[in-house]
Amino acid sequence: MAATTKDRHTERQPGELISYKQAASKIFKGTLVAANAAGYAEKATDVAAKRFLGVSAEMKDNSAGAAGDKEIGVEKTGAHSFVYGPNDATIALIGQEVFLMDDQTVTVAATTANYKVGRIVGVDSAGSVRVRINGYTS
Repeated sequence: MAATTKDRHTERQPGELISYKQAASKIFKGTLVAANAAGYAEKATDVAAKRFLGVSAEMKDNSAGAAGDKEIGVEKTGAHSFVYGPNDATIALIGQEVFLMDDQTVTVAATTANYKVGRIVGVDSAGSVRVRINGYTS
């Protein structure tokens, strides 16, 4: 296709919240979400062939349906609180990148698939950190 030579209209969708077709699964609100190899949203897990999408804005149960029967809203920006594992979180972690361990747990240590989900911007408690996901989502 040739480059444009005039203005064109593009449909714009604000980027803070995007809807994705969901796999035949249940995703809980406030959890990490990934796209599987087929492109459907599902709960994030530390296995290869997935892409980090963001944080679920709602609970959606499509476990009784077929992939794509439902869509789920996924937040693409902001700072979200997650479980920190396997050690206690300290303020010294501020600014470090984190990898997902499962749909609610992050760590600064390398993981099996090494999916980066953001940077630590705060420590809520020894077991919880706030992670800014901006720029890390697909």
